[in-house]
Amino acid sequence: MLTASTMDASGSILPLAYAVVDSENEASWKWFFEQLKHAYGERPNMCVVSDRNESILKVRASTNYIHTVLDGVRRYIVCLENKRCSCGQFQLDELPCPHALAALRHMDESNEQYCSPYYTRESLLHTYEIPVDPLPDEML
Repeated sequence: MLTASTMDASGSILPLAYAVVDSENEASWKWFFEQLKHAYGERPNMCVVSDRNESILKVRASTNYIHTVLDGVRRYIVCLENKRCSCGQFQLDELPCPHALAALRHMDESNEQYCSPYYTRESLLHTYEIPVDPLPDEML
């Protein structure tokens, strides 16, 4: 599943689009971004890859699991052990936020173990394994 979201002025995360694809690969992402561009039009910096954001964050490790991440003038505390960030996004989405990703990159650690099992392919397939019968046409 590929998703795109945005953040409003109050810091709430809003979904923009999603797609279910055969596999996550370059061709799938390219198709997804083309559809997103078609739906929303082209805007500067519309699609920002998290790797770009991570490179501008400064990370200081307090312990193996607790990091301070400086993003411009803002400071965020990331606790990888509890999967929490002071921005709130990590615990809300159950996916590493940009601050957690920066801490993981600082530790040279994969982010897979910090993602909720809900986002796995197996979980998606399990959700749709029970058949759903379509409703009959009311006009007939």
